[in-house]
This record gives sequence, C-alpha cells and structure tokens, in this order.
Amino acid sequence: MFGKFSITGAVFAAVIGLTMTVANAAVIDFTSASTGATGTLQGGTTWTMTASGPLNNSQLYDGNAVPSGSTLSFERDGYGVGLRDDEITTSTKSQEWIEVSFSAPTLVNAFYFLDLFVARDGSNLEVGEAMVNGSSVYQLSATDIAGSGAGGFASLIFKPIYATVIRFTVLSSNDNFGFADGALAGIGLAPVPLPAAGLMLMGGLAGLGALRRRKRG
Repeated sequence: MFGKFSITGAVFAAVIGLTMTVANAAVIDFTSASTGATGTLQGGTTWTMTASGPLNNSQLYDGNAVPSGSTLSFERDGYGVGLRDDEITTSTKSQEWIEVSFSAPTLVNAFYFLDLFVARDGSNLEVGEAMVNGSSVYQLSATDIAGSGAGGFASLIFKPIYATVIRFTVLSSNDNFGFADGALAGIGLAPVPLPAAGLMLMGGLAGLGALRRRKRG
C-alpha cells in the first residue's frame, strides 16, 4: 500500500510541478531599476536590447499613481533613447527606435509603454508601435490625458507569437505637446506548453494500471 501511494504521489507531484512551470508567464520589466540591456530567460534564452542611440532608463516613474492590473514594478519610466531623454522620440527629422533580440524564438503576448498621452482637447494622441520579426505590427494607443499627472501607461495583450526580434517605435501622431514620444516599459512572455507534462501523466497512469493488475493477480 505504501509503495503504491508513494509512486502515485510522485507521479502527480511531478506532473503538477511541470504544469505550474507551463502556467507561469513572465515579463521583461523595463521599469525595474535592475533591468539592464541584456538578460536571460528561464530555459536559457538570452535577450539583448539595442537602439538608434544611447539607451536611457534613468528617469524615475513620475505618475501620480501606479497603474492597476500590471506586474511591472514602476520604479523607472521605462527605456528611451538619448543621453538626456528617457523616451523613444519621433520628430520631423528622425524616428528613434529600440530593438530587443532573442537568441531563440520566444513566445510573447503583451507589450507595455509609458509616457503615451492624449491631447488635452482630445484631438490627437500618441501611439507606440512594436514590429515583430519585421512584419507583424502591434500598436498601443494612449489613454491618459496629457498634464493629468498619470503615467501615460498603455498595454496590449494579444495571441502569443514567436519573436526573434522586436522593434519599438512611436508614430508621428502627438499629444500636441513637444514631439511624439513614449518609453518602452515591458514585454510579456507567454507560457510555453511542455509536451513532457502530458507524456509523464500518461506514463504515470499506465504505471498505476500495471500496479492494479499486479495486485489483482
């Protein structure tokens, strides 16, 4: 009896452990003070961030409140481009960009920006853009009103897509103040299904069946 239930417990504990690993999504949090320009994900995949100029995340988060429903830390305002600028800026002369490259295809399912605003009169707004693998385009529109004290947070959650490189820019539409700009706040990582979990469950059930047959014999 002891041996049977010990094996049963081990099988289901292993399956539950794998299932939890599959279910745990993550985020690359560019609002964290400890997130640099490179990192390693669970499983060993590495990511590297480059830009059209110097990367900058020196600005502390300056919103009057932390947006709810997000796992970002909001210690900083996210990443921008320029020695004196913490935002990705688009002007009449240039369009700055930040690229995040992965060493292996990685499932992503969300993008996050800060410092995207709607004009006070509602006539215009800032839009962040993410281009995945040079083709799939995702846009995040501002919802916070400029000058309201909010952080300009915008998020977009979508069906997971495998990414090897993502280029982040800001469109030319503006909040009618200065240039169109916004800061890269985060990338959501989707959980990857593990076939091994299903195989282990099948193997465990088969083992339990063999134990029952042996007991009957």
